[in-house]
Amino acid sequence: MLQVRRLEKVIEDRTVIAIEQLDVAAGEVLVLVGPVNSGKTLLVRLLSGTLTPSGGTVTLDGQDIYRVQAARERIGALFEEDLLYDRQSALQNLGFYCDLRKLPRERISEVLAQVGLSDQAQKAVSKLSTSAQRRLAFARVLLERPTLLLLDQPTLRSDWDTQALFARLITQAASEGRAVLLTDEDLAWAGKFCTHVIELEGGRVTGSHARKTEHAEPATPERLIPYKVPARKEDRIVLYDPGDLLYATSRDGKTILRTAAEEATTNLTLQELEGRLNGRGFFKAHRAYLVNLQHIKAVIQYTRNSYTLQLDDAQETMIPLSKQSEKELQALLGY
Repeated sequence: MLQVRRLEKVIEDRTVIAIEQLDVAAGEVLVLVGPVNSGKTLLVRLLSGTLTPSGGTVTLDGQDIYRVQAARERIGALFEEDLLYDRQSALQNLGFYCDLRKLPRERISEVLAQVGLSDQAQKAVSKLSTSAQRRLAFARVLLERPTLLLLDQPTLRSDWDTQALFARLITQAASEGRAVLLTDEDLAWAGKFCTHVIELEGGRVTGSHARKTEHAEPATPERLIPYKVPARKEDRIVLYDPGDLLYATSRDGKTILRTAAEEATTNLTLQELEGRLNGRGFFKAHRAYLVNLQHIKAVIQYTRNSYTLQLDDAQETMIPLSKQSEKELQALLGY
C-alpha cells in the first residue's frame, strides 16, 4: 500500500527528516511515536503530499503521490489543527468541503452519525466543545473514504469518550482494508489497537516492532481498574488504594507512587499504570507525571505556554503541566 524509500527533507542546510524505509500495508495501523519535535508532524505532511521532500519517494499502490494527483486524492489527512470555519455549522463545514473536493453530499449525514455529532449538525463550530471540533475534523477525513488515513495526534483536545470513539473508527477502517498511520507521543492510547510501532527521534527511525493485538486476551474490569496498586517500600509490598495516590511519576527508570504521607516504588511502568487506572480519575499532566484529578487544587499559568498543577497536600506540591495536556484538561473539566 504505502511505501517510503530514502525520504529526506532538508531545511536551511539541515536534514530534518531522513527515513530509509517505511511501509504500511492494507489493514495495518502503524503508530509513529516520539517526543515533541521528533519530526512526526513534518513526516505526516510529507506523506500527505502537502509538503515536498528534498529527496526520496513516497508511493501509494505503486503511484508516486507527488506526481499523480489521483494517488494524493486517496489519502485522508487529519492534522494537529482542526482547520474548521468557526462561524459555519458542522453541516456547513462538511458541505463546503464536499463542494471543494467534488464529493457527494449524501455521505454527510452518515459521517456525522459515525462521529456522534448528528444532534449538533446545525451548531456553529465556535459553539462546539474542543472534543466535538476534533470529531468534526475526523468526520471530514471519513467523507473521502480514503485508502490511506494519516492522523497526526488525533486525540489532541479530546475527552476520553472521543478517544474511545476514534479507536473504534480506526480499527474499523483497518478491518475494511484501509491503511492507517497515526502519530502520538507515547503508546498509552494507540498501543491498545495498533499493529506496528515506529519510534522516531530527530526525524530518524530509532526503533521498529510489530504488536500482536488480534489474539490478545480480553481484559476484565478488574485487570484494567484494580482496586489496589502494588508497590515496594523497604522490605514490604504495600497495596495502595488509587484514591490515596496524589500522583505517579517516572524517575531514574523507576515508577514512583506518591501519597500525602509517603513514597514507594512500583514495578509497573507509567504507561501500564495509566492503563490500569483508566476511569479512576487520573490524568497524564506531563510525559512523566500521572496525577489524581481529585487532588488538584489549582492550575497555574506562568507564561503563555507554561503551566503547573498545584496539589492539595500539605506541601502544595507543584506538578509540570504540558501545554497540550493543559488544553485537554481544560476540555475535560470545562474551565
